Amino acid sequence: MNYQDLFERNIGFISKKEQKKLAQTSIGIAGLGADGGLLAERLARFGIGKFILADPEVFEPSNINRQFGANLKTLGKNKAEVIAKELKLINPKIKVTVFKNGINDANIKEFVTNSNIVVDEIEYSKPELSVLLAQEARCQNKYLFMGANIGWGASIFCFAPKGMSFEEYFQYNPETKEINLLRYVKKVPTYFNKKLLKGILSGKIPIPGLSSSVGLVASLLTNEIILFILKKRRSIIVPKFLYIDNLKLKLERR
Repeated sequence: MNYQDLFERNIGFISKKEQKKLAQTSIGIAGLGADGGLLAERLARFGIGKFILADPEVFEPSNINRQFGANLKTLGKNKAEVIAKELKLINPKIKVTVFKNGINDANIKEFVTNSNIVVDEIEYSKPELSVLLAQEARCQNKYLFMGANIGWGASIFCFAPKGMSFEEYFQYNPETKEINLLRYVKKVPTYFNKKLLKGILSGKIPIPGLSSSVGLVASLLTNEIILFILKKRRSIIVPKFLYIDNLKLKLERR
């Protein structure tokens, strides 16, 4: 199988010239858990030719309900390495670089330099790493995309190099290394009852995640990134963002 055979069904909505551009594009994804892992799979099926994947974590049983690559055979294995192997099964010619220790001060410049598009799918509990990634992306004049599964829905963000920063939008506190989690949505969905919301905001319980919402994030974010690369339309730039609630059947451009 050659590249053209694998992605011929894209042609029609995407031209052959555009498909060639996707093959030459590199995407850096920091965080290969729920949203990040499935995002990599969707982008690979579009024909993206190069990935830089960073994640220090291994798959755990609690990941199986929603994370691409998580199964009984991959428990205990590094997420970035597992996803890299999955992408190779989709497209053997794909080029993948793995940062199995995640991003840090020592490798952040290399990670961003080798990425045409930067994606932040780092755990919300480690915002200092998101700040590190966002600052380097701004320094290199690159756009940073991010998606988050929220209950039965999804939020999609795009930070422009000269636009509002991650730190400003999420009200990052450098002393406590905390962000305002409520900034992921303009209004908390009503099905987040007070007890659940309080537990999440206090850090006592992890945010529940559903496979359907992870799929929604991956699909929406893939569309945004592909349309951005091919210059088919302008992205919604932070402080504005896209939010879809599948339970309430609401789509909002905040």
